[in-house]
Amino acid sequence: MSKLLDLLDLLRKGSAVTDPKLWKDRAALTLALTGLIVVIVKVAKGFGYDLPINETDASSIAAGFAVLVGLFSTYATSDKVGLLNPKPVQPDSPRDPVRPAAPRERNPVDQHDRDYPRDTGGGG
Repeated sequence: MSKLLDLLDLLRKGSAVTDPKLWKDRAALTLALTGLIVVIVKVAKGFGYDLPINETDASSIAAGFAVLVGLFSTYATSDKVGLLNPKPVQPDSPRDPVRPAAPRERNPVDQHDRDYPRDTGGGG
């Protein structure tokens, strides 16, 4: 059951798989292979084999599978889009979801001192 919940969490906005490139490569390969379902049925019929599936059914299965893989690939490999709302931030989290952290004011002198620390004369 936890695997199914983890799978659903991948479809949330703000969640994504750890290696999107690998998943997108696999999805592209799967989408390419779904076309083989139709080709296999046509070739088998051409050689006289009677498969228990016709070309229309094979096309429907391939299209449905391609849509599922394409949707999963789109939503699970991006943290920008999602089918489900993002998970609420836990109250013990350092970030408050209602009020974002105020940016720290930086004056030019402090910023310069941080970027270019003074030589303390430590030798050399």
